[in-house]
Amino acid sequence: MANEPTITVKQKAGREYTVDGTGISSLSRDYIVIQGDVMAANGEKVSFAGVPAIGTPHPNYPGLVVQDYKVQEGSGSDKKVLTVTVNYGLIETEQVDPDDEESDTCAVDEWGWDDGTDERELTSGVDGTDVRNSAGDPFESVPRISVPAPTFTKVMRFKTRQTGWAAYRCKVNQSEVTIGGVACAACTLLCMVGEKRIFGNKDWKYQYTVHLKYKSNKVTINNSGSPTEIGWDVAIADAGMRELDEDTGEKKLIRVIDKETGKMCAVTSATLLDGSGHKNEENYSPYNFRFQAYERTSFPSWFYSEPNLQE
Repeated sequence: MANEPTITVKQKAGREYTVDGTGISSLSRDYIVIQGDVMAANGEKVSFAGVPAIGTPHPNYPGLVVQDYKVQEGSGSDKKVLTVTVNYGLIETEQVDPDDEESDTCAVDEWGWDDGTDERELTSGVDGTDVRNSAGDPFESVPRISVPAPTFTKVMRFKTRQTGWAAYRCKVNQSEVTIGGVACAACTLLCMVGEKRIFGNKDWKYQYTVHLKYKSNKVTINNSGSPTEIGWDVAIADAGMRELDEDTGEKKLIRVIDKETGKMCAVTSATLLDGSGHKNEENYSPYNFRFQAYERTSFPSWFYSEPNLQE
């Protein structure tokens, strides 16, 4: 039977969800659907305009998709009102064992780290001290040094298409991951996954290539005193040309004493702030804020598990 047009759809307050070792594994949301008319006998609806369709991925939690609905019709004068419970669950994929080289569903062609490097400015020495000149100011020209930035790669062939892998693209690990004995702290692995269709091979039809790019970046956050590993997150020094007025809290241009005239004047370039919206009077080290640059998630183990070697 054709669906009657929906007048109103709104999400009901309150939600239920389940958390396991990998994060949120299931979630339910209720929607109120006000119909144009009551449903006829044996006229139950299976879809609702404005309600996430079955199979739709969750916008915030990779791997969760709408699996089914639970629909409840009102009674009496509220027969036009439906409560639609949308149930999200983890994507179900074919259970394979990529670690088993004799597996008849998956074959691992490549596994391991490369020796990639990157460059960064030398802002602190190996002992953690700031790199400054004899006056306590940063050097005008900061040297750049090489740092490890290897990429882990795993290439696999499957007989059947794997689902859900695209949800992990451009995401970072939300907790520590150990690959081949190498412990990678949270937010240090950026994931990219590619899929290829294999032609001319009646057994292996799909190839998946997983790249996990490692980045270590230890920064003192919020003047905590000790460096914090932020990986692919971004640290930005608190700086600007305006500060908050001590009395009114309004923004005003920062004023300093001009070295040539000895008079107060507004700054013409950004100056360091103290993390509370005021000029860094004591010229302390920069107050760094940490910002999340990529979504965080838990990578499935088949992305990085090491295949068993056959003697």
